[in-house]
Amino acid sequence: MAFPEDPLNARVEFAVGGVWTDVTEHTQTRDIITHTRGRTGEGQQVDPATCSLTLRSPDGLYSPRNPRSPYYGKIGRNTPMRVSLHAGQQRLLLPDNAPTARATTPSTTALNITGNLDARIEVSLTNWDAGSEVDLFGKYQTTGNQRSWHLSLTGTGGLLMRVSTDGNAVTGYLSTATVPLPPSGRIALRVTRDNTTGVVTFYTAPTINGTWTQLGQTVTTPAGAIFASTAPLTVGDIDTLAFTAPSGSVYAAQLRNGINGTVVADVDFTAPAIGAASFVDATGLTWTLANGAAISDKRMRFSGEYSDWPPRWSSGGHLVTVEGEGAGILRRLNQGKKALQSTLRRRIPSYNPIAYWPMEEGPDATSAFSPIPGVKPFTPRGFDFAADDTLPGSSPLPVIQVGASFVAPVPAAPAGTWQVEMVYNLDAMPVAETTLLEVRTSGKARRVRVRVMTGQVTIDGLDVEDDPVFSKVALAPNFTGVWNRLRLKAVPGTGGTTEYNLTWITIGEGSLGFSATATVTPGYVTDVRSSFGTGLDGMRLGHLAVFTTESFAFNYADHGFNGETAGARMIRLAAEEGLPLRVVGSISDTMPMGPQRPGTLLGLLQECADADGGILGEDRERLGLLYRPRASQYNQTPALVLPYTQRGLGALEPIEDDQDVRNDVTVERVGGSSGRVEALDGPLSVEDPPLGIGRYDDSVTLNLHDDGQTEAVAAWLVHLGTWDEARYPTVTIRLHRAPDLILAVLGITEGDLIRITDLPDFLPPGPIDLIVQGYTERIGVRTWEIDLVCAPGGPWMVGVTDSTARGRVDANPGGSVLALPTPADDRQPWCTLRARVCSARSRGSPASARAATHRISRSTSSSAGRPPAPKRLLRRPGTRSPAASRAAGVSPTAD
Repeated sequence: MAFPEDPLNARVEFAVGGVWTDVTEHTQTRDIITHTRGRTGEGQQVDPATCSLTLRSPDGLYSPRNPRSPYYGKIGRNTPMRVSLHAGQQRLLLPDNAPTARATTPSTTALNITGNLDARIEVSLTNWDAGSEVDLFGKYQTTGNQRSWHLSLTGTGGLLMRVSTDGNAVTGYLSTATVPLPPSGRIALRVTRDNTTGVVTFYTAPTINGTWTQLGQTVTTPAGAIFASTAPLTVGDIDTLAFTAPSGSVYAAQLRNGINGTVVADVDFTAPAIGAASFVDATGLTWTLANGAAISDKRMRFSGEYSDWPPRWSSGGHLVTVEGEGAGILRRLNQGKKALQSTLRRRIPSYNPIAYWPMEEGPDATSAFSPIPGVKPFTPRGFDFAADDTLPGSSPLPVIQVGASFVAPVPAAPAGTWQVEMVYNLDAMPVAETTLLEVRTSGKARRVRVRVMTGQVTIDGLDVEDDPVFSKVALAPNFTGVWNRLRLKAVPGTGGTTEYNLTWITIGEGSLGFSATATVTPGYVTDVRSSFGTGLDGMRLGHLAVFTTESFAFNYADHGFNGETAGARMIRLAAEEGLPLRVVGSISDTMPMGPQRPGTLLGLLQECADADGGILGEDRERLGLLYRPRASQYNQTPALVLPYTQRGLGALEPIEDDQDVRNDVTVERVGGSSGRVEALDGPLSVEDPPLGIGRYDDSVTLNLHDDGQTEAVAAWLVHLGTWDEARYPTVTIRLHRAPDLILAVLGITEGDLIRITDLPDFLPPGPIDLIVQGYTERIGVRTWEIDLVCAPGGPWMVGVTDSTARGRVDANPGGSVLALPTPADDRQPWCTLRARVCSARSRGSPASARAATHRISRSTSSSAGRPPAPKRLLRRPGTRSPAASRAAGVSPTAD
């Protein structure tokens, strides 16, 4: 028997005193568990997930204030909670509370691959973003030097292959690209090694059966046969290693002798019976599960926090219940109002400076505070605090007045390398030479000075008697008119020498440096000071830091990580704040961002999602966040296909309204210009009826990297807002009437595509493509319903220039035409429509308008280290919707 003949077997757990405890026996089975997550409509921000249920509370068991309860002091506000179902396909489950869970098979001669190696594993992990190395698969044991090979996931999302040729010495090699996590989280990983050449190649695939796509470039390692160890072949936590254990699901693992060679281990974790502790794989190997690993069909549906425990009781007190509601982590994050500090203020202390003064005080401050314990504030003269806010990586900084000076004492440290760095902005170099900065030390050169004048920079050192120790003069360009970093460091060399190096770095651009060498010891820094001379008034400065090693703490943080992709920023912010967050797809395909300014954590994350156009929601597998980028929603294979007559499918109720119509959109870049796009023809254009629908305008402000992105984003928003199809806001599926759909529905998440086929004649020809925005599910004992909140999927079918299926440009008569050229590094969303594009060159200034039958917007900016994304073209409309085709400005053609 199976569901619905058998109960659904929903499980409810609370982390009681930090230990997951099954409380299902006290869940009121007569009441439905209602779980809601995601958006409630297209384009809206995601609401916190909720899960409501009723618990029986015998003798006040679930009353946090009841001292007689064994749970007293162990439950209360924000107690972690999760709801799971036992449904769908079984697989190897590695729980997050079982840090040594593993599956192993003993070593055999066949498993010692001394020739070419080919290892494969199919997983769906919940700790992709662990921030540390995660074990995956290997034959590796440090005890007795029994190391052969080991495949792991790095803390930055790549793959790492370790190989030993003698069982002792190990070499490790990283993939040159990160793993592109699919929306489902399920992916197959593969590594091959040619022992003759030492070439290592990494791959990914949807399943362990392929098709395989190379991950990054090949990596060359020292050639030679892999050591034949006695270590067991292990999936999961590798014994004797101190890396993070994987948590989540493993579906299969395979080891081959030779690249695409003979299979010597072939374990399908979906084949053993649920609860099996030992089983035989397809090659005859016996596998054993240990330390919490299990073959299970448990699927998590909700992870959140239970903060409200309202008791209810009958008149005689015979029945005590708690009718509460769990909430996703967004509820708590939404209540956080404290702004994160500037990127420099957050980053520099993490590099362990011995002293640091941000100088981000308010306008009434008289002293500069240090966040480093044991470092005293300094009280300057002539500092106008909070007078300049133009440095992207900082909160407002002081401006120097005439006669300004300061002395910043530095705690004693071991003598040796030291580095002093700060940011400054000076309109023009002084005509006469004057001291910009002076560092006092305990070394022979007690005073190390940086002196500047027009076209010239001097670095010199004076002893305790003010006699010269060294001096170096350099002709240099005037680093003025923009924000710069000044870095002065002393590095001991050979033969009792010290190199004093001075470097100017124009923030976001280039640098220039020169050095002077003296036969002295550097000592340690005792204070940093300056009596700013004539010509330095009006200078802005801040973030004075002293290090005892060479440091790059200022890099990227100085410009607020300007140009960082939305996905990369989300991952960095989450890691800095210890917040679990998973980004699906390739982060390099997300939108380049402008500078990160101070703001709440959730506000900064949502700023990234808004700029990229994706969905920031919650991870149902754990208490954390999940980001679905815009690009990951393009051209999807449907996660669920439903014929119109599908048993269990609720009535479809299309809506023809103007709720989401936007045909005139202005996008303004924070601190920059704006772009405006209007749809000029088509049934949803700005024209008055009957030629159009009238004007539906909107304006958004986004933190984009450059002004060239504004028109592209506006065009994409108009594309979404003028898609001419009926909306199907809700699709209901009654799974107790269609249990064959359970496995597919279990995998559906926000941003997935579903398709409804075989429409009746009274509806327009199908299929109906819909993008899931969120859902509400009602879980009973023998009932299970889910309402999918949906938006049209048509606008998300886009062309790709390097695709044989979606890259047809003038492929046949009547095909689509590329009206304007687009560069290879273009990554902006764009669409073809007859539109008027208004470009405002500066905020608020009008500009001439131009009409474009086919509008392609592109950005000419670049970002260092950013690989080009596939060029995106508008989908070539099919024959189903002529109105949609006309709105897009192209003629319908047959595939």
